[in-house]
Amino acid sequence: MLVTIVCMKWGTAFTASHVNALYAGVLRNMEEPFDFVCLTDDRRGLASGILTRHIPNLGLPEQAWRRGCWPKIGVFAPGLFPPGDVVLFLDLDVMIQQSLAPLVGVLRERHHFVIQREWNPDLWSLLPDSFRPDRGAQSSVFGFHAGDVDGIYHDFVGKAEAIIAQFKNDQSYLTQAVRQKSYWPTGFCVSFKRSCTKYFPINLLLPRIRQPRNAKIIVFHGKPRPWDTMVEKGQRWGSKRRFGVGPVPWIEQYFNQADAMLASLTNAAGNFDASAHTSAANTGPERANPPSYSHS
Repeated sequence: MLVTIVCMKWGTAFTASHVNALYAGVLRNMEEPFDFVCLTDDRRGLASGILTRHIPNLGLPEQAWRRGCWPKIGVFAPGLFPPGDVVLFLDLDVMIQQSLAPLVGVLRERHHFVIQREWNPDLWSLLPDSFRPDRGAQSSVFGFHAGDVDGIYHDFVGKAEAIIAQFKNDQSYLTQAVRQKSYWPTGFCVSFKRSCTKYFPINLLLPRIRQPRNAKIIVFHGKPRPWDTMVEKGQRWGSKRRFGVGPVPWIEQYFNQADAMLASLTNAAGNFDASAHTSAANTGPERANPPSYSHS
């Protein structure tokens, strides 16, 4: 079974740079071959190793694209990925900081829909998981086997108007609609808000933004997004009660590494292309194709 990592970009809330940064994070943290696919309405500016496909048509009214993240249901469209492939969906505002192999391993072992469990408010974190209320699914990170979840797409398309009237967003719908599902193991994915920031006024006494080093993925849901923290010294970011001041060094390092990796790949592709031109001039009309960095 091959692996496809998929993300989604539409409209103007996210940019090609955000997709490229996620791609670089995946490149640094995948040990086996994979395809990286972006479902998008605009592929301009995306790194050359990123495969693009159109966002499947769900028959949604325009206003539904701006709330609820309903286009995300298009990931389940039949035929979008090779049958049987492991598919791991990642939101663009997550940071990958450890190998993704354990998540892929969970999908291969369980062979059903796996998604992040919604985090509980801070006080509940003092209790073991089994004692915390199950608040449903959080759809920043989920996975499945292509072909096994086609029913989600068919169900949604068949009654889209009723579904978007009944449910607040995609993740509340998935919580109710998918019967055979489970959650990622505790600690695989952590919330930046819950794990790294503190409430006012404690954040003024303990201003350091902790990096959760044991987590595979850090999820930024709500405010801030990771790039919102990349500010000047003394500048505030975040929400009214959970905020930080000034840049966060380990977040800056993450995006600097992404920029450096993508620049290196672009330079390597350029050098390869130049050598191919030289070779063609010396030996005849045949030319090598430029390399693909999708690891597929």
